[in-house]
Amino acid sequence: MSIEVNKDLVRRLWYQEFWDNRNTDLAGDLFTPDYVLHMAGIPGTVDREGIKQLPHVFGDAFGLTHAVDEIVAEGSTVAARWTVRGIHEGEFQGIAPTRKQVEISGITIHHLTDGKIRESWVIFDSMTLLQQLGVVAGPAQTAA
Repeated sequence: MSIEVNKDLVRRLWYQEFWDNRNTDLAGDLFTPDYVLHMAGIPGTVDREGIKQLPHVFGDAFGLTHAVDEIVAEGSTVAARWTVRGIHEGEFQGIAPTRKQVEISGITIHHLTDGKIRESWVIFDSMTLLQQLGVVAGPAQTAA
């Protein structure tokens, strides 16, 4: 697959369809059978069946929308820097809805094989998320 096709697959199918639209029926077309997700905050790895739960966990809690701020590719590797925005309207990891707006950034690196994602590495700013929800204190403000 060409680099541009790989970038489009990640931008359109991974972010827009799978995550934002929660179209988890795409899993068979989007991921190889031996797919593995490595995500900060999740012990171990997540397989192709397990990842189908994540768009609902995050989407039901926040109604997230991704903006791909930057995407680069080389060979069969695609990396994206993204920002996600939403409103905390559903329970998330035991945190009752706060109705607060959230905006966090992250980076995902994907390895593709034959037009499908074989492996993903995701890291995002979870501390900022918890601060925005009011669960963790933010940095001390200085007096004006």
